Amino acid sequence: FRLAGPVHFVGTAHLAAFLVHTPQGHILIDGGMPSSAPVIEKSIRELGFKPEDIRILLTTQAHFDHVGTHAHFKKLSGAMVQAMAGDARLLRDGGKSDYLFGSNADYRFTPVAVDRVLKDGDIVALGGIRIVARHTPGHTPGSASYEMEVNEGGRDYRVVFAASTSVNPGTRLVHDPSYPGILEDFRKAYSVLESLKPDVWVSAHTGFFGLEQKRKAIAKEGPA
Repeated sequence: FRLAGPVHFVGTAHLAAFLVHTPQGHILIDGGMPSSAPVIEKSIRELGFKPEDIRILLTTQAHFDHVGTHAHFKKLSGAMVQAMAGDARLLRDGGKSDYLFGSNADYRFTPVAVDRVLKDGDIVALGGIRIVARHTPGHTPGSASYEMEVNEGGRDYRVVFAASTSVNPGTRLVHDPSYPGILEDFRKAYSVLESLKPDVWVSAHTGFFGLEQKRKAIAKEGPA
């Protein structure tokens, strides 16, 4: 379904993926599990778009349940993979270098080449759309959040795609830290996110922003 302006929700039930449509192709933000590729592809086609027209692949975090379909959609569309510094290595090695899950083959994904390494404040642009990439690290070293302006019904709204800031079991912040600087990274992520002023915010986990409750409200009360 269309969320606001050119932003569309394309799956799945608990792990979110968002398609941003432009006249020059699409941007896909996050991609769920590797097995979700057919689900997301079907959703994109049902909206009247072609997944072959995806031009840029972004992610909020380089974990297998969010970049599992990156390799599939890059192969299908030839899209440019853009990833925040800190997560580029994870994408290239399929999660082997992950500070928490790297030793567990169950948490791996198909490696994918990274075409552009982003830094905090970089602009991702396509077809008149400008998305600001913000470095919100900790959950992964290159966890990213994204800001963009959309117009809906003649009114401008700021949409934020927020990175996860949850601390997974086994993560060490102070004593023998999971990676050098992880505590400072989490503090930075909270500080950056606190500074944002979204009208609409979403995230890679639908439970974070109450998707199911909101969909029920939409059915009764409308999108506003």
